[in-house]
Amino acid sequence: MAQLPDPAPPPASWRRGTALGVPGLILLGAVLSVLSAAFSADTFHDCHYFGPSLRMHIFGWAGLCAGLAAPVLYAVLHRGALRRGRAPALSRASGPALVLLVLGVLPLLFEAFVVWTLYAPDPAGGHDCSGLAYALGGRGPHPAG
Repeated sequence: MAQLPDPAPPPASWRRGTALGVPGLILLGAVLSVLSAAFSADTFHDCHYFGPSLRMHIFGWAGLCAGLAAPVLYAVLHRGALRRGRAPALSRASGPALVLLVLGVLPLLFEAFVVWTLYAPDPAGGHDCSGLAYALGGRGPHPAG
């Protein structure tokens, strides 16, 4: 049987896309989701619950999209390299990118949780100022006596 030639290593553009693109998207998704949680002060104003702000929606969904784009980018680059007859497993960029992709599951779960909290019901249960209506009104929760 004739032995097949060894596949050529992937080009520099593939290595840059794998080494920088995949971890960059994971990091970008985590940062955007943390920023969405940082805008949580937008939900209350003068003891009235307004719900999540537009900034929270934009940053939350952008973080989730960036987190989901990381495995898609890795799969596209990997399949493209295989289709062109290159061996992506021989690259020094593919191994760390795959490890970061596996570790990127935790930030991806956080990003999904941030988007879930955008659509969660009012945490105060419908009462203004997080359920402190009795204390702010000068009355205790139970009548004295």
